[in-house]
Amino acid sequence: MKKALALLLALVMILSLAACGQEAAPAADTPAAETPAADTPASAEPEAVTYAEPELSLTFPEINADNGLVCDMLRRFADSVKAGSNGRVEINVFGGGQLGNEADTMEMLRIGTVDFIRINPANASTRGIDIPEYTAMGLPYLVQSIEGGLDYLYSDSGKALADQVLEASGGEVRSLYNYILTPARNMFTKTEVNSLEDFAKLKIRSETSDIKIDMINCWASATPLAMSEIYTSLSTGILDGCENTIAGLYDNAWYEQVKYVYETEHVIGVSLFLISEATWQKLTADEQVMMIDALKEACEWFQAQQDDQLADYISKLKDLGVTFIECSDKQAWIDACAPLYEKYAAGLEDFIADIQSYK
Repeated sequence: MKKALALLLALVMILSLAACGQEAAPAADTPAAETPAADTPASAEPEAVTYAEPELSLTFPEINADNGLVCDMLRRFADSVKAGSNGRVEINVFGGGQLGNEADTMEMLRIGTVDFIRINPANASTRGIDIPEYTAMGLPYLVQSIEGGLDYLYSDSGKALADQVLEASGGEVRSLYNYILTPARNMFTKTEVNSLEDFAKLKIRSETSDIKIDMINCWASATPLAMSEIYTSLSTGILDGCENTIAGLYDNAWYEQVKYVYETEHVIGVSLFLISEATWQKLTADEQVMMIDALKEACEWFQAQQDDQLADYISKLKDLGVTFIECSDKQAWIDACAPLYEKYAAGLEDFIADIQSYK
């Protein structure tokens, strides 16, 4: 009996030891899963920093009137950039040529005194960015419509031209890949005119780039002047007239000096937006993308405002005593500037055909 009891106790001990072996720790190559402590929060995205004061204060000069639609657009762009950067980047807009004319501000852009510029591509070569296609964009009767011009500039062909800006500027300036187009420019004169022949004896202000001087000389006597000098030159008799958009006529109060609009519709204005490369490199990659997007939104807003503004300005100008005269000899104007195409579009036949295909 005692022997049987001993055997039974031995069996129980063996079974207990076996059970303990089965509860041994996991093998070394099979780590046990870690259970986070109950009071450890799950990882989360860091909160965006909001800046009470900007770390980067940038300058955008503009030659157009401070109360005009272009400056309104630039301020809209500035507001979007400030919001999109949580206050880190601030853009200050100086309209009305406060910081100088286009030539002045381009030089300032190169040396870093200002950070942005809006420029007519036809003037880019004169300002040290020699891209022949951009120069040719100043040709009269080239861009067929605002919609067609925008479609071209935002196409692969337009992007390929914008890609050249950085190299053409010696690495100092780059494109912001955004554009605005303004309604066709017309001729404004102090005396009544009714044909191209009437312009032969008139001194008409031109922009200061070579192609713009040559363009006015196709029709009249070009007097190159900065935009800020137009009003005084009209009042003193240095000029008999000027050419620009209807918005330019109204916003700059030139209507006080010129009372006739001859509707030549000779150029649809194109504007490029450029930024200093040194400034661009101060932005984070996210800010660079945000800035281009913010400018695109501002440009689209500008384009949407123009039709209503144009109709409003025409009505106001008529009330102010300005007479609008239909251009009855437009083909004569087109024919007279044929030498301009020979000079500035030689070798660019494919470009001319391409951009004119966008209606």
